[in-house]
Amino acid sequence: MVASVVSLERCLNATPWTVRLGRGSMGQPALEVYDAETLIDVVVETSVAPEILRGARCGVSRGRPYAVAWGRLPADSIVPAVLFSTGRWARETHPAEAIGVGGFCWLAVMPGRYRTVTVGQDGTRCARLRVRAGHPS
Repeated sequence: MVASVVSLERCLNATPWTVRLGRGSMGQPALEVYDAETLIDVVVETSVAPEILRGARCGVSRGRPYAVAWGRLPADSIVPAVLFSTGRWARETHPAEAIGVGGFCWLAVMPGRYRTVTVGQDGTRCARLRVRAGHPS
């Protein structure tokens, strides 16, 4: 599933983040992730050991807290299950709807304050990251 520009804009509307599809130095597709207009990551399509979870940030926009996570799609191109957690031990989890972007990566946005994000596939946990504070907007 490839997200349209409209669905990406709807997903990121009212948040401090933006994304842009571009090209890497070798011409491969790339996703640029911006936090408050600062480039924080570039995800380039690769067939070598993709990082299913690349990053996660939290921030506030218009007085409301949000969290975002992103990564590369696995080899089967199925968008992973994404869970944001509020507690230190991930006891309280909140599933987020992840969308495929550009056919090689994914993005998930969730309203609220979270400490960690976990990504899984077929019921198996693949990766976990602490949600880092974003740039002030």
